[in-house]
Amino acid sequence: MKNDQNPFLLKGYISPELFCNRVSETGKLVRNIQNGANTLLISNRRMGKTSLILHTFHTLNTTETIPCLFVDISATENITEFTNQLASAMLHAFPEKTSMGKKVLKWIKGLRPIISYDPLSGTPQVSIAFSHAEQAENSLTGMFRFMEQMNIPIVIAFDEFQQIRAYPEKNIEALLRTHVQHLHNLRFIFSGSSKHILSDIFADSRRPFFASTEMIALSEIDYQPYFLYIENILKKHRRTISSEAIDFILLWSRRHTYYTQSVCNHVFAIGGPKIGIETVHKICSDILAEQEALFYQYRQMLTPLQWKVLQGIAHEDKLYQPNSKMFLQKNRIGTPSNVQRAMDALLRYEMIYREQDNQGSYYQVYDVFLSRWLENKPNSLRGFSDGQSRASGKIRKGQ
Repeated sequence: MKNDQNPFLLKGYISPELFCNRVSETGKLVRNIQNGANTLLISNRRMGKTSLILHTFHTLNTTETIPCLFVDISATENITEFTNQLASAMLHAFPEKTSMGKKVLKWIKGLRPIISYDPLSGTPQVSIAFSHAEQAENSLTGMFRFMEQMNIPIVIAFDEFQQIRAYPEKNIEALLRTHVQHLHNLRFIFSGSSKHILSDIFADSRRPFFASTEMIALSEIDYQPYFLYIENILKKHRRTISSEAIDFILLWSRRHTYYTQSVCNHVFAIGGPKIGIETVHKICSDILAEQEALFYQYRQMLTPLQWKVLQGIAHEDKLYQPNSKMFLQKNRIGTPSNVQRAMDALLRYEMIYREQDNQGSYYQVYDVFLSRWLENKPNSLRGFSDGQSRASGKIRKGQ
């Protein structure tokens, strides 16, 4: 591991050494693949779904070579682009120099594509021009059949699968489900972050994908493994960090993978060889200052009422009773109907999300950094005193 390489990744996957925990989720994904079961992987955005899928691919291939296709459809708008993404993933999973790769390339060339390569990553990009949607459907059918006839296990992960609901072709769910149920050599992972859409696709008894997958709900990484991960990674790079500082990072970032990694990335970059709580406080304040212009843009996008409700939710951290008299009066919002309209809009914009814990259903601001900024601008670290850091240490030590 190079000492000058920041080990706290903000995107992608490099190696198991830089991947934190997810032992249970990885094990379940591997078992599902080995037993021919398809999986729905669902979580909030930036919780580490993509890294988990790529880590699972790596785990599978430590003992045997299994072709694994990662198909990101987040930017696709129709079945043509969906088919092109799958074709690109096929070329990436089956290198041209291999005998299998040559067969794949020959088959895809039969569709008369334009094949280019990303100048940075070198990954192939396939573009096939279809005159109408039926041609794309036929080519998609051909791709699935071609891979099925290879007579080897193949894993296909469709990331941000809820995007298919935005396609103009309304039969896409039925079309894909028809393929999936008849493909015995292909295993599928459907991952996404829009819980209500994915629940509608996979949990509605009237929909084609009903009861067709095993579900994994990805939540925050457990406290203790994340604490040790941060401590050990820094130790490998000859740096020390106080327990109090790690406790603060995990509390302040809510162990939401992207935000925890982002704070740690900054700590590694500018924290120095000995990192204490004061250094982490300053780094967190600097992160919020850097993003302040973006936060003001959010304010311009929302109505005054929506912004007021958003700020009220941030102050609560977890809002269990949005229609309570206390919440309405504290934030001078007015009537429960006002709150409901504002929250419906904030949910639609994905500024907040709804979750469940042992206390019931609650709402929380999606962007952790925005939430911390809203809590008490300009002192966004309000509420995280030294006493709370010490209390978090008891949680970490299991006291």
